[in-house]
Amino acid sequence: MVLFGASGDLARRLLLPAVAQLVAAGALPPGLSIVGSADTDWTTETFREHVASALRAHSTASAEAHDQLLQMLTFRPADVTRAADVAAVLGEGHAATLVYLALPPALLHDVLPALAAAGLGAADAVAIEKPFGTDLASARELNELLRLRLPAPTVFRVDHFLSSELVRRVVTLRFLNRVFSPAWHAEHVERIDISWLEDLTLEGRASYYDRAGALKDMLQNHLMEVMALVLMEQPARMDAHSFRAMRVEALRAVATPDPARVRASTVRARYTAGTIGSRAVPSYVDEPGVDPALRTETYAALTLEVDSPRWSGVPVTIRSGKALAASSAEIAVHFRPVPRYLTEQWPGVEPNVLRLGLTEPYVHLSTTLNGPDRTAEPRRLETVSSPPPLSPYANLVREMLQGDPMLFIRGDEAEEAWRIVDPVVRAWSAQAVPLQEYRAGGTPPGPVA
Repeated sequence: MVLFGASGDLARRLLLPAVAQLVAAGALPPGLSIVGSADTDWTTETFREHVASALRAHSTASAEAHDQLLQMLTFRPADVTRAADVAAVLGEGHAATLVYLALPPALLHDVLPALAAAGLGAADAVAIEKPFGTDLASARELNELLRLRLPAPTVFRVDHFLSSELVRRVVTLRFLNRVFSPAWHAEHVERIDISWLEDLTLEGRASYYDRAGALKDMLQNHLMEVMALVLMEQPARMDAHSFRAMRVEALRAVATPDPARVRASTVRARYTAGTIGSRAVPSYVDEPGVDPALRTETYAALTLEVDSPRWSGVPVTIRSGKALAASSAEIAVHFRPVPRYLTEQWPGVEPNVLRLGLTEPYVHLSTTLNGPDRTAEPRRLETVSSPPPLSPYANLVREMLQGDPMLFIRGDEAEEAWRIVDPVVRAWSAQAVPLQEYRAGGTPPGPVA
């Protein structure tokens, strides 16, 4: 495994602690070696000291696992945009290699030709982090560049949400339970809400977030993939080809928002000064590193239409925001109400709602039971699944080393996500949808009437 960008934050906080988890679980291929590379003058010893510090700060694996990982590491300095440097890191006649590009996306156009010149083959693989492009045109251009420059190795387009066991529970719930599968249909479902709400603010990420905003940071990729899992048809086989094909078809069925729908069914807002718990929070525009002229949103919501027999007429809302009163991340499937003659005779009847936690391992189902004197009482059936044994990034690394692309984004899947979001980006950039405000620690606004 070769890790370009080994000195960066992604490798420090997520990737190498994930590998330590796999070491502790005995889930790595025997004889695996890991070569770190960056444009620095580090030695192998310097790199091992850097990784040891990162593991102490971010890994829950044992000290023994840390020591084992450190012994697997070597370091080779390189400019990843130079073909000669890349070839030197990979080595002449290299064995099957996973090349992980933990690099800023802007470098890809210079990095991919250098990788191609290094002679990667069918036994090799390349991992690319999101964001995959900045719009539909750039995603198509990047896919074409990969097709031409790296036709042989497997390409893993990484979205760590798909490797989260809590996110993937929706597939298990749908396809392994007869009680839910028949009801997963427009005949029974009134609407679907997918939310990722945080009480956190920028947390030092202004340099990235102020140029992405909530729409591109969360909705265009992470929540779009969650939506695909909710909407997809059952695959003919549970293999990578069938599973990914159904995700793509689910996104293809989502209607491209027209200008009128963007104005009526999208929300963009940013937080002003307020209090979250006991913590005073400044306005977003006063956060260090923020450029107020960019008019970046910290809350985004899209309500989408799905043109498929299963979901026609069922609105799907995806939303994400920062600096809210409390953190909450879940899929909520709202079922249609029972006929009116029943609600008139049984006061208290409420529609059923199925809620699946995306950060907490809960499943809630609201139900109705009989109460005294011919009334109805809402009750909640609740269960908590087993905590995930591995982090999303540990799952990602394991699947890549095993050569299984099931949990990764296909090229046309990335394009479909941008196809849905591009009209929203254009309308928001043209100020066709006003930038609203909400108080930090408060609740986000709805669409402007």
